[in-house]
Amino acid sequence: MDFSALRGVMVGAVDNAFTRGERPGPVFGGRRLDFFEHVNEQRSEFIGRSELLPLHAGFVVALRRRLAVAHFLPLYLRLWTEEGAFLRRELSLRWLVSACDTLADHGVTPAQRAVALNGTVLANLVKLAETERRVTPGAPRRRGGGAELFDGLTVFKPGGDMVRNLFRRIEATAALDDVAGPILQEIAQRVQRADTVVRRLATPQPRADDEDAASC
Repeated sequence: MDFSALRGVMVGAVDNAFTRGERPGPVFGGRRLDFFEHVNEQRSEFIGRSELLPLHAGFVVALRRRLAVAHFLPLYLRLWTEEGAFLRRELSLRWLVSACDTLADHGVTPAQRAVALNGTVLANLVKLAETERRVTPGAPRRRGGGAELFDGLTVFKPGGDMVRNLFRRIEATAALDDVAGPILQEIAQRVQRADTVVRRLATPQPRADDEDAASC
C-alpha cells in the first residue's frame, strides 16, 4: 500500500446514513456492528480531506475490534512511521487519543505501550476536568494552595511547578519510542496551547488583595 500516493487524494462524496440524513446530527461516534458500514460512515467526517485520514480511522476500528490484527497492525505501524508528521498535523485531538488507545493495546514493545498510555491518560484527564467545569458552572471554587482535596492531596496552587514538572516528565517519556512518542508530544502541546485547565492553572493567578488594590 502506497501511503504517500494516498496523501494527496481527497475523500469525495460518500453515500451513507449521515449524508442521506438518516442519522440525526453530525456525530460520528455511533458504533455500527458491521465493520464496513461503520468505516463507511466514518468517511463522512473526512470529506474533502486526505484519504489517509479515513484509512487511519479504519485501521483503528479494525484493531480495536481485534479484526485480522496480524494484517492490520503492521500496516498501522508503517502508516505512523511513514506518515506520522502528516497525521499529527491533520488529525484532531480525538483521533490522536484514539491512536494512543490503539498503540496502548497493540504496541509491539512495552515502552511503546507505556508511552501511548501517557497520551491517553493526559488527554482524558483534561477531558474529565473540562467536562466537570462545563456541567457544574456554578460550583464553588476553593481559594488557597493548602486546602486538602482527599487522601492527603492538596489543592494545586496556580502557577506552581507541578504542571511544568509533569510535562518535563512527559517529554522524557516520549523519547522512549519513535512511533508513540511524537503523538504523545503533539497531545501535550495541544492541551497546553488550548484554553484548558492545564493552561489556566499553569499561569500564576493574581491574589485577592492584588485584585482589590488594582480596583482602587
